[in-house]
Amino acid sequence: MYFGPIALIVLSLAPVVFLLWYFNRLDKKQKESKRFLWSIFLWGILVTFVAGAVEYFLDLTFADLITDPLVYLTVSAFIFVATTEEGLKYWVVKKKAYDHPAFNEYYDGVIYAVVASLGFAALENIFYILEGGIYVAIIRALLAVPAHALFGAIMGYNIGMARFEKDKHESGKLLRKGLFLAIFFHGLYDFLLLTSSGLALFVIPILLGMFLYIKRKIKHLHFLDGVEGAYLPKKWTIWTYIKVGIGMIFFTIGLLTIFSISLYLVQDPLGQGLFTDIDFNVPSSSIFAAITWLIAFGLMREKKHINN
Repeated sequence: MYFGPIALIVLSLAPVVFLLWYFNRLDKKQKESKRFLWSIFLWGILVTFVAGAVEYFLDLTFADLITDPLVYLTVSAFIFVATTEEGLKYWVVKKKAYDHPAFNEYYDGVIYAVVASLGFAALENIFYILEGGIYVAIIRALLAVPAHALFGAIMGYNIGMARFEKDKHESGKLLRKGLFLAIFFHGLYDFLLLTSSGLALFVIPILLGMFLYIKRKIKHLHFLDGVEGAYLPKKWTIWTYIKVGIGMIFFTIGLLTIFSISLYLVQDPLGQGLFTDIDFNVPSSSIFAAITWLIAFGLMREKKHINN
């Protein structure tokens, strides 16, 4: 099945649009100015060019100096890419939004960081998908674009907490923590994928864990912002961690099944190669994926409670 450049660009932007809608929907109390959010988004796009130039320079400079493949993989993932990209996203939020009067709620840190991150992801996604085609579009829609949003959200949570922290020392610690966590998870994500081995599958539960983490943190921010009906999530017990861990396994199986169905349906060359000697049944596979996700949702679902 042939997908032209226009179709590929639409596909590359679809997950970005969805995630912008999702995180904006979570802004419960006072919506941000669309004009201001667009400016943050555009700055996220602009720093993509800077990131590309810096990463190219670092790779060119150190490629011959680091001879051990594993060391180079680690340095490339955590320093060349993660530190550069998350540092630039942090710069956008810190310089363009942090001291702005519109930053008047704890959750604003999340929305600004996510919007900057998705601006970055949008342009990056277009470049990758125009080069790699529909196969790359499916992978990045399920993994890379949500990953950028989650890195931004974790950074943004700490930026939001820092913005209203009266102690300057504590505020600085929160800002550094947010940047460090974004760099760490981004580096870990890239490292696992760059191994081109079975380790790459671990990015799925890692991203899911990040989503569950930031979902709980957003509830905390809503509580601090005084959103009606907001509550502080209960602390997890050992049983909760076990239950969620099992749920993450089911979710991963379901996502891999959906990925396989997508490859098969779009008749991607790689997908057709994988299913040459396999009797792949789309309806039964779809039902299987739905069942695994229902089980995963039931295991990972957190019951609402009201704080005393």
